[in-house]
Amino acid sequence: MTRGMENTDSAIRLRLIDSTLFMIDRDGIDGARLKDIVEHANMTTGSLYWFFRNRRALINAALAERFVRKMRTLTNLVAEAFSKDADLVDPHLILKEIVVQPNQPDSVDARAERVQVLAAALEDPVLAKHVADIQRQLLTQISGIIKEAQINKVIRADVDPYSVAVMMQSTAIGLVGVDLARDLMPDIKAWNHLMDIVASALKA
Repeated sequence: MTRGMENTDSAIRLRLIDSTLFMIDRDGIDGARLKDIVEHANMTTGSLYWFFRNRRALINAALAERFVRKMRTLTNLVAEAFSKDADLVDPHLILKEIVVQPNQPDSVDARAERVQVLAAALEDPVLAKHVADIQRQLLTQISGIIKEAQINKVIRADVDPYSVAVMMQSTAIGLVGVDLARDLMPDIKAWNHLMDIVASALKA
């Protein structure tokens, strides 16, 4: 393997990523030092550079891995929430399960991290593939839920399930624009009212 080329299946690579995530959580992205990362992983700096071209590539890979893990968890939660009784699937519940509320602190942090990963993926083909793969899985999962609701005549049949899934994801990502300042946040009652209107438009 050429130095700096990523071995995406390596347990050593994953150990470095887990160590990087630990340091990011402890010290922040700017404070996560390569020396601390390799020491925590019980490895050498040479080993790190065998798997990653530079610090930025390592940070990007770590953030992407966290993104993938979170999206897998979300995919599983969505499947569990709506697989128990498809006859009772309500488009309001679908929207509120998927579309992140704008004023929840955890959601604000998650959106910021997600945008960082997406921005990095635009310049990193390996990262882009990881992110695209998990995004494809999530959109397929949501589309499947919407199709089930259409079969059960809960959601109108003339809407494209995949387009609805993308709309939900895009809304969540777009909220990053109002995360920049508290005065940009919409009134939560007004926001929920809008979500209700959109959900009502989807009803069969």
